[in-house]
Amino acid sequence: MKEYIHIWDLPSEKVYVKLEDKFRKEFFNLIYKKFKSWNKVGQYFNIKRGDTTLAINWRRGDVCCPLSKIFEIANFLRISKKVIEKNIIEIKSKTRLNKRGGNSGKPIKNPKLPIKIDENLAEILGHICGDGTITRIQPHKGINFNYINSEPTLIKEFQNLMKQVFGNITPNILVRDEKPHYTRPNYVLQYPTIISLFVLSIFDYKTKEDMTLPSFIYNMSDKTKCRFLRAIFDDEGTINDKSLVLGMKPQHIVQGIKDLLEDIGIKTTRIRKSKRGMHLIEIGKEKYVKKFEELIGFKHPRKAKILGNIIKIGWKFERYDNYEAPTKIINFLKTQGRLSIKDLSFHLNRGECNIREHMKNLKTKGLVDYTIKKQNIYPHTLREWFLVGDNFEQKERK
Repeated sequence: MKEYIHIWDLPSEKVYVKLEDKFRKEFFNLIYKKFKSWNKVGQYFNIKRGDTTLAINWRRGDVCCPLSKIFEIANFLRISKKVIEKNIIEIKSKTRLNKRGGNSGKPIKNPKLPIKIDENLAEILGHICGDGTITRIQPHKGINFNYINSEPTLIKEFQNLMKQVFGNITPNILVRDEKPHYTRPNYVLQYPTIISLFVLSIFDYKTKEDMTLPSFIYNMSDKTKCRFLRAIFDDEGTINDKSLVLGMKPQHIVQGIKDLLEDIGIKTTRIRKSKRGMHLIEIGKEKYVKKFEELIGFKHPRKAKILGNIIKIGWKFERYDNYEAPTKIINFLKTQGRLSIKDLSFHLNRGECNIREHMKNLKTKGLVDYTIKKQNIYPHTLREWFLVGDNFEQKERK
């Protein structure tokens, strides 16, 4: 696996660059000395209006130059592509060639060329496999590179990663918060086509069932694999009772993630399919949950806190007599007003299945009641909220 993405790995006819001031002037002065005429330079390299395009616009740095033409001139002058790469101070993409306009978004200023293929880039790719997209819906308008999430911390961290890897680039940010479709604001980071071109040079990204993981990730260091996995679990992972669960629709993607986890010594359950068609794996054993926290962890603050609490509490249950657990449940409901099975499971340090059995008995006796809350985003998803029932109030009054 190569270590860097170079500018010659990109489609040079679609890439436009601006060169560093001193180098740019020397570069164009050299080609002028060879021909003694800007128009002759233009004719030789098939550039229209050499007296203005070359002599003024490109030489003064008023606009970005086509990388393909810069390579042609550099080859003629026997200047290496590495030297050109070293002196690029802006880089962007253009889709409608030989026409005015057609720029596909902002440039990367002071790009960090060549782009290093390391843990930071791996984490970005993990997010693209999670809540990110690269879309070619309207190729004439560019290739969209987006990341979407409702957690502000992840949005901020993603922007920092992009700057560390690619250079000075600021995304367009959209906020989706229309009720009732969104219970929390969703932030959409939109990056220009030049970012997509860099990523697509090493990752043949596809969507839906055709989606794959970057093949080179399997040959990277364990540290790089962990950064990639952290991004996916930040986006797609959940914590259920004392287990970490990851679910995605394509089975081969989940199998790939399972293989990466096992490469670093974390074993999971077999892949199972949910009623909603998601393929799931679970990290349930204590030593593997602890190893996940040690090697991978979360940037997502809520998930990180829950995982930390689970490990702090531990896996040894405090034994309750038969009557104690129901009493503790009633007391929690009485003081808190209402709690779900997940909440009670966390407070009592008991599995959800164990709590659910107690709730069935208490509900049969009329000691607890419940309400059902529909989720706004997924209307078919129901969640029960338990509260103290009428019989408990009657018994308490007696």
